[in-house]
Amino acid sequence: MPQFSVIMATYDRGRHILPSIQSVLRQTCQDFELLVVGDCCTDETEHVVRTLASPQIRWLNLPKRGGSQSFPNNAGIEMSRGRYIAYLGHDDIWAPDHLQALAQLFAADPQPDFAVSGAIFHGPRASNFRQVTGIFGDTDAALTHFFPPSSFGHRRDVTDRIGQWRHPQEIAPPVDADFLLRAARSGMTFVSTQRITVQKFAAGHRYLSYLGHTSDEQYRMAKRMALPGYDGYLASEIAKAKAADAFMIITHPDYEQYEIGQLARQNLANKGILRPALRALRRHEVIKQDNAPRALDWCPFSAGDERMRWVGSNPRPKLLVPFSYAGTARISLDIWHFQPQVLAGLALRANSRPATATILDLRQEGHLWRARATFETMLRTDSHTVLELHLNRIQRPAGLRPGIGMGDIEVTPLGWRSVVGRGTRLMAKFRPAR
Repeated sequence: MPQFSVIMATYDRGRHILPSIQSVLRQTCQDFELLVVGDCCTDETEHVVRTLASPQIRWLNLPKRGGSQSFPNNAGIEMSRGRYIAYLGHDDIWAPDHLQALAQLFAADPQPDFAVSGAIFHGPRASNFRQVTGIFGDTDAALTHFFPPSSFGHRRDVTDRIGQWRHPQEIAPPVDADFLLRAARSGMTFVSTQRITVQKFAAGHRYLSYLGHTSDEQYRMAKRMALPGYDGYLASEIAKAKAADAFMIITHPDYEQYEIGQLARQNLANKGILRPALRALRRHEVIKQDNAPRALDWCPFSAGDERMRWVGSNPRPKLLVPFSYAGTARISLDIWHFQPQVLAGLALRANSRPATATILDLRQEGHLWRARATFETMLRTDSHTVLELHLNRIQRPAGLRPGIGMGDIEVTPLGWRSVVGRGTRLMAKFRPAR
């Protein structure tokens, strides 16, 4: 019987799951089994996992997609053999001493039900977003504070006492918050390791992250962990979080204000798993801004102004174009700011390909300036097109200064298909009635 059963829930992460798995295999505490459980993966993930050929790793792919970590977590617990259950998100990284830190707490007398390690939430690269959680001394901290599953382990009998992970569409809180609160409210004990051993790269903070997985942040962090000075880096991150009032501030809201499944659906929308239906582009279309979740890329509407949304902390914010087209399309972005020089140019990529935007119709409207950034690009024929803005320093928010604002997105088909379509519509308009 291993000391730990580590459960890694995953969905179509493919080769990008490797740095997370490798962070488990590099643990100083080697008394574990790693259960990688796919939520009905249809990509190369199984091949990637099996290629590792480690006797400590077992793979299971669920036959039906559940759309949440709850289902892989429950399946992993059922097949587990360890005395303790630990979790690692398929895009998070453990420091080599993570399991050892949890083991030291579980060896204490009295033994806690949950051992929790410190975690740093990282926003998208260069966003300067960080939050620290999991460092606490209060015995009732879990009733107030949220800790990501990657940061905690629990005794094997916890699910026997409070039940399994729940279906996300049957509860109001996120599934991980629900699991923690049920345990805390039942009187279970939580103890902190008092040190950071988890680096979290939350997909829900990265808009449309599931439409294009990456792992450069994870590899970069793994490399940093292996170099001298890592302890100094941790101290610096904690100091920055405290200075920004981002230390131990991830608390549970009043979940009764949300509809059942509402937060789960918002999380799926942030990741790009839940998105508008793909439609064929046959004529000029206008995509209006709405107040749907956009992770750290775009802020909600300002009070009383629904013309546009200000950019968030991500310097590479994304936009979704829900149209398919076998040809070139012209895209025009409605951009806003308080200063006209901010709108002088706009660098971007469309489906990872560079695009050059021309700035047109710069004009002042009240206390704001407005312009059109227009470019031509190929749309995808079988999926949504993703635009990624590459904002310069003055186009990003800083202090009380907002970054760039984004209004309507206009999409127009070009080429022979659009010409034929316009001709067909004109002929239909003037065709005599029978």
